[in-house]
Amino acid sequence: MQRKNFHFGRAQYVKYPAIYSMEAFLLWDNLVSRYDIIHVTQLYLNAIHDVDFKLIMKKGLMAILEKQVNILEQKMDLYHLPLPDRPPKSVKFFLTGNVVNDEYVYHKLFKGIQNSIDGLVKSVVSFVYNDDLRRLFFEFLQKELEVYDDLCKYGKLKGWMRNPPLIPANGG
Repeated sequence: MQRKNFHFGRAQYVKYPAIYSMEAFLLWDNLVSRYDIIHVTQLYLNAIHDVDFKLIMKKGLMAILEKQVNILEQKMDLYHLPLPDRPPKSVKFFLTGNVVNDEYVYHKLFKGIQNSIDGLVKSVVSFVYNDDLRRLFFEFLQKELEVYDDLCKYGKLKGWMRNPPLIPANGG
């Protein structure tokens, strides 16, 4: 007898859980995306000078990205899908001059999170048949929206938000 991924009693084989090809691709694609984001985040950490911003980036890397990567790798294993290559554990280099500053990194991060939210929304609505994966990606989306909200507030506090021109209330 088999219940989900647990097998009880005697049998010649274990029936693995099924997954649709689109859902398998979304798992793989989201894992690759997080690997890339981890790699870029490690690069940017070398360029950041602001202590608070560096802490925010490290928190996002360790508490959010690495945790989500572990969950996605477990799901890939559950469905017996091949794992993509992982990025290096750490990336160290030294920047001389002001080629990359904190505000530039902030804007790249801000745009990256906006793109990530778009991708997560598409993933959530694409997981039509697999309720567990849809629920998981909905949780990822909620977390990303929380990070986005915090990043908006931080950017305003630092004066890094690019403000569009204001139109006077009287219309002219």
